[in-house]
Amino acid sequence: MELYQLRTFLTIAEEGNLTRAAEKLFTSQPAVSAQVKQLEEELGVKLFERSARGMALTREGKMLQEKARRIVEAARDFKHSAESLRETVSGELVFGLNNRPEVLKIVEVLGALTSEHPELNYDLVNGSSGTILEGIDDGSISIGFFEGVCEFPRIESHVLEPIELCIAAPAAWARELSSPDWKVLETKPWIFVSRACSYFRAIESICSDQGLKLQQRFRVDECLTVLNLVAEGLGLTLAARNHIEAPEFQGRIIALPHFQTTVNLSIGYLRENADRPAVAAARDVVLGLWKNDLAARDSSVTRGRGIRAARPKGRSHR
Repeated sequence: MELYQLRTFLTIAEEGNLTRAAEKLFTSQPAVSAQVKQLEEELGVKLFERSARGMALTREGKMLQEKARRIVEAARDFKHSAESLRETVSGELVFGLNNRPEVLKIVEVLGALTSEHPELNYDLVNGSSGTILEGIDDGSISIGFFEGVCEFPRIESHVLEPIELCIAAPAAWARELSSPDWKVLETKPWIFVSRACSYFRAIESICSDQGLKLQQRFRVDECLTVLNLVAEGLGLTLAARNHIEAPEFQGRIIALPHFQTTVNLSIGYLRENADRPAVAAARDVVLGLWKNDLAARDSSVTRGRGIRAARPKGRSHR
């Protein structure tokens, strides 16, 4: 019996659904199903009743649930205690990523960490903001990026920068959608993201504010897939402007003028783990990179203003 099998058992018990459990565990549904089947075979008891509505614990499953939780938590505490005894920052850091690598500066983050702490290993997992936050809260993710509001009281977070959101549309629809008419948008197919994503809550806010009933034709968990569907003319979605303006979507996707808002990109971790060497190292590197980047941008703006101020007065030539 492996710890990951117990974690899978507990996650399915909490979610009651294989698909949602797989999303939370950052794996596939067949893998989750195989793990729980192997556990049942090894234990010799049936843990779940399977139905069209989902997965429900059997009487035996309910009796074993709390014992499994104590084992997983004890193993986590044991690992954390061992990490605190090391003289160097080492072990494994599970990093949650909710956005494109260039947005999260993940190459720079990992470059700085591996240079400063060569004995530290990494497990990078991708998911929506809500899934990342759930993973941090239950201890399966050490530290992670997320967008929007954190509603988990045990999580400590630091705002890094605002992310601008707008409606993404196929470039072929540009003329038809040039005027901000919400009723026209209501007739178009929409591509929704996971309910665990902060963008989904933003779409819900649009519908509530405008009294709309949008046509959800697709629901996709991964943002790059969403934008590829938009680029192929299959629907509208809400997306970060920096995604829409990525080189691969130039001339294929446009940002509509109907709606614009911002959500904060943040880094978060369990407050009780703030002093864990690996978590503290990752936090400090991330905050340092964003602080330096902000200082560089401010310096660039200041230099630009200085250049304009130094121009001689007189007629301009166009």
